[in-house]
Amino acid sequence: MFDVGFSELFVLAIIALVVLGPEKLPHAARMAGAWIGRIRRTIINVQTDIENEVASAEMRERIRKEMAKAEAAKQQLSTDIMQSLNAPAPAAESTTDADESSTVKISDNQPQGKPND
Repeated sequence: MFDVGFSELFVLAIIALVVLGPEKLPHAARMAGAWIGRIRRTIINVQTDIENEVASAEMRERIRKEMAKAEAAKQQLSTDIMQSLNAPAPAAESTTDADESSTVKISDNQPQGKPND
């Protein structure tokens, strides 16, 4: 974040000692540490909130896309069902042909007229 070296911190400590004096310096250092801690926690909380919001927005977008896919699949399935109900099934015609041919075969096997005794 800031490029502060040891020599710069040492100079800052000497200036604080001269300006505040030895009696007020420990209290000022504690207060400065407390404020720095609060600022860091606030920054971390803001970053966490932003990351959570971004993740929530991404999840909402994925859910929206999946819902759109599901709706398209539902429409396609509905269309397919309506087409299958309206169109004659080829399997039904072949069973009708099979029934007619079996009827003919049965009638061919039966004797016609009176049997000879």
